[in-house]
Amino acid sequence: MKCIYCGTPLSGIDYCTGCGADVSLQKQIIRISNRLYNEGLEKASIRDLSGAIVCLRRSLKFNKENIAARNLLGLVYFETGEVVSALCEWVISKNMNVPGNVADIYIEKLQANKNKLDIINQTIRKYNQALVYCHQDNEDMAVIQLKKVLVQNPKLIKGYHLLSLLYLKRQEYEKARKLLKKAARIDATNTTTLRYLREVEEMTGVGTSLEDKKKRYAKEKVNKLTGTTTYMSGNETIIQPATFRDSSTVATFLNIFLGLLLGGAIVWFLVVPSTKQSIYQDANQQITDANSKMASQAAQVSGLNKEIEDYKAKVEEAQKTMDAADTKAQSYEKILEAANKYLAEDQAGAAQSLGEVDADSMTGAGKDLYDTLNTGLKTYMYSTFTNAADTAYVAGDYATAIENYQKAVEADPDQEYALYFLGHAYYNSGDTANANKTFKEYMEKFPGSERASEVQTYISDAATGAAGGTTGGTAGQGIMPNGDTGVTAGQDGNGTNAGTDTGAPAGDGAAGTDGSGMGTGTGDGTGGEYQGNGSDADGTGDGMDYTAG
Repeated sequence: MKCIYCGTPLSGIDYCTGCGADVSLQKQIIRISNRLYNEGLEKASIRDLSGAIVCLRRSLKFNKENIAARNLLGLVYFETGEVVSALCEWVISKNMNVPGNVADIYIEKLQANKNKLDIINQTIRKYNQALVYCHQDNEDMAVIQLKKVLVQNPKLIKGYHLLSLLYLKRQEYEKARKLLKKAARIDATNTTTLRYLREVEEMTGVGTSLEDKKKRYAKEKVNKLTGTTTYMSGNETIIQPATFRDSSTVATFLNIFLGLLLGGAIVWFLVVPSTKQSIYQDANQQITDANSKMASQAAQVSGLNKEIEDYKAKVEEAQKTMDAADTKAQSYEKILEAANKYLAEDQAGAAQSLGEVDADSMTGAGKDLYDTLNTGLKTYMYSTFTNAADTAYVAGDYATAIENYQKAVEADPDQEYALYFLGHAYYNSGDTANANKTFKEYMEKFPGSERASEVQTYISDAATGAAGGTTGGTAGQGIMPNGDTGVTAGQDGNGTNAGTDTGAPAGDGAAGTDGSGMGTGTGDGTGGEYQGNGSDADGTGDGMDYTAG
């Protein structure tokens, strides 16, 4: 023992002879540490390993340089199967550089046996894997791993506890009792072991005896005259003769027969079970390896499927890029074709080629060329698309009319005519949603036009679905291109697609392309047809039949 202040060896007095410091408290602390070490040693000697660990840890808290306590703590850890904790304590003890430290011997013996170290590492990995299986509710695999752990390290208390806990969960109480008794032989007072045993006793109603049943024989004396041996077996006195003599041939053959029977019984009850157990272990190991291999292959298949999906996505993306590039290339070809025709004053061909161009794919100089051609051909394209749309509208081909009216609106958005009849084409085709949207766009662009009030009426009808309603409503209006709009003369219709008008709607003239005459006509407002007549600057013509909605 040395002074903590100056390092001078201490004597029996309470003062340091080197520096004069009061070392009574230091000596008291060291005495407490030594007393706790002695208590730990006593507990370890009666296999109270848990109590020994507690005492030895407290001893080291008072004096961390207590080499004996640290070495003993390592031995206790080693006895409970905690080899890593034992090595930690011995390495710390070795680094204190105390001559004659037995920790050096412990470490050398452990490191000299490489096979033992490999087994220790395997048991640690398998125990950790068993814990993972328990968290995953894979109890069967956990039991298999823990059995292997206890075969390789039969002193691992934690392994006994975890395996017995799994047995308790599966209500295999006798297996749990057997394991806990083995754990109790290693550490007699481990609280976890005793708690699990109490649970087993409560569930089975049978107590557990932890004492080994051993026959104790006390030899009393040997009688040299008679050659007999007298000894005690419990409370009984047994007198055994020194030799047995029987010279009969029958007895000899009987002994041989009994020996053969005994040998066969030994083989049957000892050798055969161990062989079966070895076969079962090999089979279980093969099953475990097969399951591991299947899991690995499943993971590989999943990874390959993921790669395939990624490649498919890349292929689809590349295909979209190629399609966009093809569309862009075709658009550039068409715009160049339109430019050549425009320079050759072939406006019809230029307009047709320009109409096939995807404007959204144009960028940079291509977009500028498209805008220039579109501006130059705007009037011609508007007139062409409008005429085609009017023809389709009059013929009742509203799908074609809608397509051409849309192109006309795109060609010249400032013209109300195409937008107005686009809304009516939607309306007559039954697409009230797009009709309502188009009429609203018309009201936003041309709120002060002559047709604004009429369009407002169609917005209301398209929004509510009341035009030609099933419970009565406004009689249908005859709207035809290149003429004036007829206005409904009467309302208050009743019944399904029927009504009674007080007047008839005026018809629309559609005889001429540039008609400007006022149309006249008659209608009954009951969902029937009406005939309109119109006249223009060049002649007269009959209007198309139109069904009132």
